[in-house]
This record gives sequence, structure tokens and C-alpha cells, in this order.
Amino acid sequence: MPNKRLICFTPDRSFLLAAVFAAQRLLSHGLAGDIDIAIVCTSQDVDGDGAGHAGGRLQIITNSFQGTGENALAGLPLGRHLTDAAYRRLLLPFVLPAHYERILYLDSDTLVVRPGLGRVFDLDLGGCPFAAALDMIFLKDFEEGPLTAAFRAYRAGLGFAPDTPYFNSGVLLIDRARWREEMLTERAVAFARAHPELCRFQDQSALNAVARGRWAPLSPRFNFMGDFLLLDLIRDIAPVVLHFVNDPKPWQCERWRGPAWMQALYRPDEDDSALPAGVPLTPAFQRFRERLLAFLGAQRFIDAAP
Repeated sequence: MPNKRLICFTPDRSFLLAAVFAAQRLLSHGLAGDIDIAIVCTSQDVDGDGAGHAGGRLQIITNSFQGTGENALAGLPLGRHLTDAAYRRLLLPFVLPAHYERILYLDSDTLVVRPGLGRVFDLDLGGCPFAAALDMIFLKDFEEGPLTAAFRAYRAGLGFAPDTPYFNSGVLLIDRARWREEMLTERAVAFARAHPELCRFQDQSALNAVARGRWAPLSPRFNFMGDFLLLDLIRDIAPVVLHFVNDPKPWQCERWRGPAWMQALYRPDEDDSALPAGVPLTPAFQRFRERLLAFLGAQRFIDAAP
């Protein structure tokens, strides 16, 4: 009987090797045998048949990503340096083999740094079509920094009240049947086409707009992104998945100007020993850290220990 659970990445050609590295690092931390792992991309994104990139449990699945119809991704708003691969995750419930009931999507700029990812498949979504983690676009409200006002205005443009949670689409646990039942793909694509000026963050903007209140909250352990990486929170949160959301990325050696420990994680012989034991904080970041921890401590996440 085929496995019903899949972890997948959907890179274009420019992110293919990063996705393969992330998949291999994930496997190095152990993964139950009833969970498949795949790179899902077009045939143009891989060299030949992709055999040079995949191996062992890692498979390459090629697809045209038409999904809901011909040219399903045509005409969608794109940012600088982005291709329509930014929207591929929306089509996964349509293009993957039919036996997969739960799909864990990961961005190609994520990295698993400790065991435990597989347990998300057993989480109770409470009837929601997917689970995701809060984005820094929402959590920056606790900083009162230079980006706070801009992010508030962006969320208001989507029709969000200040306290309406906003998620990051870089880690999504998808209940395939419920996702399709609620027509999230069709609604998100329609929103992006109708309101390109509101979709500053492409699929993430559109999916937040149409799925408001219909998603289950994951803790930052499974999407440890943005300022989480700079706030000396690794010991407090014990992240499983790091997410390098900013540009440049740690593996882009010539452009990288960030902390050395992030880049060290992308060395083939490295492991999570590169994670810092602590980092110095400015007084402003220390206040941000304290406010953020207080807020997170008051939240209920579906992966919280019983």
C-alpha cells in the first residue's frame, strides 16, 4: 500500500540544489518510513531526468503545474526575481499522486536542524484545511520598529484588523480533501488575479486573504523565521525548522553578509552544532524579544505538548 503522507519542496531551477540539500538534511535527522519525501518541479527545472539530484528515499516528481486547468498560474502577480514557482504550492492538492492525503510543504530556503518534523502529520487540525505558523509581518507589531507601520498597512489592505493573525506560507501542513472541498486554490488564484496590488507577498498574500480564520496555528518551532533567527530564541523555542526568508540566502556565498553560523549550516559536513548558544542583543531587540516571548507564551498552538 502506498504511503499517504508526503513532505515536498517545489523549487524552480534556481532553487533546485538548495531544495535537494534541505531534503537530504531532513533525512539525516530521521524520518518514519511511512512518510515520502519529494522535489516537485517541472521537467525544465532538472538536469535530464533529475537522477543526479535524487537518491535513496528522495524522489523527483515532475509536473506541468496546470492543476485546475490550462495555464493555471498565468497572469499572477510576481515580485522581483520571482517565477510562477512562487504559486506552485497552491496546486499541490491537484497535481500530486492521489494516494497522498496529508502534504507537508516546505520552502526551499528552510532547513531541518533536529528530529521531530514527522510528528506534525499526526496533529489535529480542528477541521481546518491546513496548518501554518505566524509570520513576522504580524509579529513585528511587538517591535515597534521601522517596518511595523508598513506591515500594519499591508495587512489592513487585505482587510485585516490589527489583531487578525497572519501566517507564513513557507511551511504548510495540508489536509488535501478539506483544502479541495473549500476550493482554496481556486479562491487564492482568483484573489491574486483580481487584486495584484494587494499581493505584495504573492501566494502568501492571496492565501491569507481567502483563508482568514480557517487555518490551524503551528508554533515557531516548525517555522523559525526572520527575526526569530536574530533574537537569541533558539534555546527558548528549540526550533525544528529554520526558515531563511530574507535575501540573500546563506548558501549564496558571494552575496551573504549575515551571521556566519547560518552559512555554516550549508556546509556538507556541518550539523546543528553550528547553532549559536547565544547572540548579543541591542536594548531594542531585547525588548522585542521579551514582548514576543510573552505573546507566544499566551498562545495555543496545535503542536504544543499535552
